[in-house]
Amino acid sequence: MRKKLLALGLAGMMMLGALAGCGGGDTTPADKGSGDTAQADTGADTSKDNAKGSGDMKIGMSISSRDQFLSTLETAVSDAAKEAGVTFNSFDANNDIQLQINHVQTCAADNYDAIIINMVDSTNAKELIAAAGDMKVVFVNRGPDDMSVLNDNIMYVGSNELDSGRFQGEFLAKYFKEKNMTEANIVMMQGTLGLDHTNKRTSSSLKALEDAGIKVNIAYQDTAEYDRAKAMDKFTQFLGTGKPFDAVICNNDDMALGCIEAYKASGVTEIPVPIVGIDATKGGCEAIENGDLAFTVFQDPKGQGGGAIKCAMAMVKGEPVEGEEDHILWIPFEPVDKSNVAEYAAK
Repeated sequence: MRKKLLALGLAGMMMLGALAGCGGGDTTPADKGSGDTAQADTGADTSKDNAKGSGDMKIGMSISSRDQFLSTLETAVSDAAKEAGVTFNSFDANNDIQLQINHVQTCAADNYDAIIINMVDSTNAKELIAAAGDMKVVFVNRGPDDMSVLNDNIMYVGSNELDSGRFQGEFLAKYFKEKNMTEANIVMMQGTLGLDHTNKRTSSSLKALEDAGIKVNIAYQDTAEYDRAKAMDKFTQFLGTGKPFDAVICNNDDMALGCIEAYKASGVTEIPVPIVGIDATKGGCEAIENGDLAFTVFQDPKGQGGGAIKCAMAMVKGEPVEGEEDHILWIPFEPVDKSNVAEYAAK
């Protein structure tokens, strides 16, 4: 009897050992299978997207300065980056090109994937590109003076500056013709001299007047460097000369508002000649609604800011950018006067 019980006990132990062996065998292949699957998923992600996902991207921005328009542009870039889940940091160059180059070098050293640059000076594009190293580069609002530097890793997002000045000239040409004028004395308040957009805004506005058959006489021309206070000071001095003029063309709204303030400080309650600007800033649109500013040109900061992030992310991912032409994403200018200012004042 004892022998039978011993035999049964040994048989039971062998069965338990066999069951344990089967359980261990099932577990081991399952663990190996999970590991293989994770590796396969990683490989699939790499082949699907040969670059970082948006959540892993670091994008920097160096902005030339922070006037009303450029501050709005900077906010638009930041908002677009936040919406895309991208890590984003912005730096103000205070119109110092060396400081801007340092910003770019710092981002490159900190392993940023892309840098968005609103250039202090368009002639320094090649230096900025060199400072960027392996980072993707997006120039925004101000394009390189030599567009041949653009390629699959370097893009420009902005508006055609020749259009902005042309819209100003066409508006004034219509105004003068309605008054049966074929000749006009023009005050030209320029932005920072030597900058590409300053040159284009100035030349295209005068050309549009001449193309429309209006002979242009420059009554006064000076630079206020896109600054409202400087424009007020310069225009105040000019008003003191008593020279006659028929219109004031300003390269941006801030300078136009400075000219309006100079007029009002002199005791004028109703602006006697058309003053035109560019950017359709909040202040510019309010001045049109109030009857002080005759005309401005909408430059879309949200379109440029969102476009800059879109281009930067696409280049990092190695994807094409919808709507780009020769590595340029154009954001159109739009004319704004009393008839449609309400639409733009809300933007």
